[in-house]
Amino acid sequence: MREKDIFEKTFEQCGVGLAHVSPHGDLIRANSKLSEFLGYESATLVTMSFQSITESAHLQEDLYLLHQVLRGEIDTYTIEKKYIHAKGHSVWAKLTVTLVRDEQGEPDYFISVVEDIDDKKRIESELYKAEALFSKIVAAFSAHTFVWVANPELTRIHYINEGYRNIYGRDEYELHAKPDAFLSYVHEDDRLLVEKAYKAKPLESWDLQYRIKTSNAEIKYIHDRGVPLFDENDQQILVVGTADDVSHEKEQQQALLEAISKLEYLSKTDPLTGISNRREMFIQLDKEIQRMNRGQKPSTLVFIDLNDFKGINDTFGHKAGDKALVSFSEIMKNTLRETDRFARLGGDEFVVLLFGSDDADAEVFYERLMQTEFDIEFDGEFDNELANNGEQQQGAKKGDSETMTKTSLSFSLGWHTWDSSIVTAQNWVDAADEAMYKQKRQHKTNTGVQKVV
Repeated sequence: MREKDIFEKTFEQCGVGLAHVSPHGDLIRANSKLSEFLGYESATLVTMSFQSITESAHLQEDLYLLHQVLRGEIDTYTIEKKYIHAKGHSVWAKLTVTLVRDEQGEPDYFISVVEDIDDKKRIESELYKAEALFSKIVAAFSAHTFVWVANPELTRIHYINEGYRNIYGRDEYELHAKPDAFLSYVHEDDRLLVEKAYKAKPLESWDLQYRIKTSNAEIKYIHDRGVPLFDENDQQILVVGTADDVSHEKEQQQALLEAISKLEYLSKTDPLTGISNRREMFIQLDKEIQRMNRGQKPSTLVFIDLNDFKGINDTFGHKAGDKALVSFSEIMKNTLRETDRFARLGGDEFVVLLFGSDDADAEVFYERLMQTEFDIEFDGEFDNELANNGEQQQGAKKGDSETMTKTSLSFSLGWHTWDSSIVTAQNWVDAADEAMYKQKRQHKTNTGVQKVV
């Protein structure tokens, strides 16, 4: 294969966005990955400049570094910046720029490598919100406190602040008449714990959390702390207690736990389909390799690539394409065992880890897929997109919400059962991917399920 052919193939099939940019900032060429990331056709991108698709807040830094490269002060630079998507929203990318000079040493063009980090930035934003929520919890702690001083026998109250009225919603004078009156307002499920601390003889320091019922039957959470005070003869003379209303903090703590749980879910899950994402699957594969290295039964990794998925997007629109990915994932999940693992690597590429399965088991899995229908129906919500694309499938009519448009998904698959040559998750994915592409090159088709091992 000629060097030019190799270069063209590498440029187009690279896993990240690539572009050649003139010294003035005009895009000379762009690969399909960059086109997909920014939402523009490649032919449209080459009529634009990087300045026109860069968010204004990030443009000055980019230009400054670019001029440093042109002046020979630096050879390359890498920044994180926001691009303007064709649909108008912003997307985060990691940009690496290198200058190529001609034979006379003059600037010829820039090579720009654009890596999609939009999901990473989204998760960072969620983490920042969780940290802000935690800071708010700390700042609000002990906003309302009930303070009191009594004799060691708790038969006489020497001091009560307005916190009792604010928290319990009751008149503090009732405690002057009966200092342990508050015990009757403790939630019945917590009362035994509180009475045990207050009726201990001699009274000792305590630190309790419990619930109370206010005068209007509202339930509040109380953080109650107390300590006895002693004279020079080591005799108890007073008891000081504080009770904080921590109901708000309890609510915030629950919200924080839910936020952390959500962040953990987001870090492991593909946001569109709800199945595992690439990161989570690679973690699972590494664990599986460790397990099998200890002599356990091998597992098989299946690589699945949807056929002509771009055609669905072009014909029905990207919303329909998203629905197809979701529907495909749902159908696939129903064919799997509880022990199997299913993930979307990105785009229209998926993998299935058949736990404790060999080639024979993978053949059974393949036969099961052959018997499964992967028909996807689109209803009236996609009529406008069909009309905009100038195509209507199987009698679909614009504005007819009852019209159902059906298409069948097909895919190619290949698998690789683990062996000792597989030492990393990437090795395993590459091996299954190679098996799938070997078959795809041999059997070009747009329908049916294709496979190779």
